[in-house]
Amino acid sequence: MQSPVSILRQLAPKAAPALVAAFGRTFDFQVADVTTPLRLAQFMAQIACETQGFTKLRESGKYSAKRISEVFGVGRHSAAVTPAEAARLAGDERTLFERVYGIGNPSKAKELGNLYSGDGYAYRGGGAMHSTGRNAYTRLGLDENPDLIETAEHCLRGAFDHWTRTGCNRLADLNDIRAITKKVNGGYNGYDDRVAWFNRIWPLLRDGSAAPESWKVAQASETTRVLQTQLRQLGYDIKADGLYGPATTGAIVAFQKANGLKADGIAGDLTTTTIAARIAGTSPATGTVTVSDPPAIAPPVAAGVSTITLAEAGQQIADKADVVNTYAGLSDAVGYFAAGLTAIGVTVIVIGIARTYIIPAIWPARAPVPE
Repeated sequence: MQSPVSILRQLAPKAAPALVAAFGRTFDFQVADVTTPLRLAQFMAQIACETQGFTKLRESGKYSAKRISEVFGVGRHSAAVTPAEAARLAGDERTLFERVYGIGNPSKAKELGNLYSGDGYAYRGGGAMHSTGRNAYTRLGLDENPDLIETAEHCLRGAFDHWTRTGCNRLADLNDIRAITKKVNGGYNGYDDRVAWFNRIWPLLRDGSAAPESWKVAQASETTRVLQTQLRQLGYDIKADGLYGPATTGAIVAFQKANGLKADGIAGDLTTTTIAARIAGTSPATGTVTVSDPPAIAPPVAAGVSTITLAEAGQQIADKADVVNTYAGLSDAVGYFAAGLTAIGVTVIVIGIARTYIIPAIWPARAPVPE
């Protein structure tokens, strides 16, 4: 396997000099146990995305209004920046970071440990994986001089710290770039870019020999094995070997298309929930719908509450929760009022579930007594 710095030089001839120097410290990679081809490829793919191709060691806030809305807008970030705010914040780094990471966003500031005015900007994303917040910088001993995170001595320290603390080596062994992205990014921003970088990096790790497909050298995942078993129950002809390869991806795409989901081949939360719901209502052997005898008397439905399936209810509650989280980021009375109305909607859904499923299970309906 080629050395990390050799691969970096091939990928990014204009990489930040401090990062090149840090990649030359192979002992640090050994300490963090980033020593296998899969681990190194996954590690570098995340860094490539976070640093704009290994070139930027500090988060830039020189965003357009459109980009601010995409990253920090309502429904995308706890800051819930409105379009009008985005227009005012465009190009103003200090004010933007105070608004989204600092005292302008109390919940995020508390999470990051940003206590004082100016912390949002001072402790913005820095280093190879853009460590963010006073807490992260303090853990690295850089809270008194945060700009040191851009130096060769420190720029990889935060990345190694986060990588090992969050168990990313294990996820890399499973070749699970989606789970790694969630650990590194907190969401899935730039997911396609991370995948593209991985696909560029992986062949370089084979010392000129033909690179086997990465999924073939990954460790089997019990989570993937369960997923494959579920797909087999639904009639998809794949092996339950725990390896997320082309056959599994193809089965997921086919299932997503058949169920009106985004056909990306990724077994995300909505896809796995839908798979479970389909299994609950189908026969494992044939995939045909299983119809049970209806109760003698249908349970009453409260006025204004529709009868829904558990899967539909779960999705509706998840949708409502997302809205509540969005409104919770607003600091004015309108936000709290809207969040309150949304919470009422969740309550109505829960009542519907109780009336439709729970109460009939506890007190089964009895057939009417003939007169």
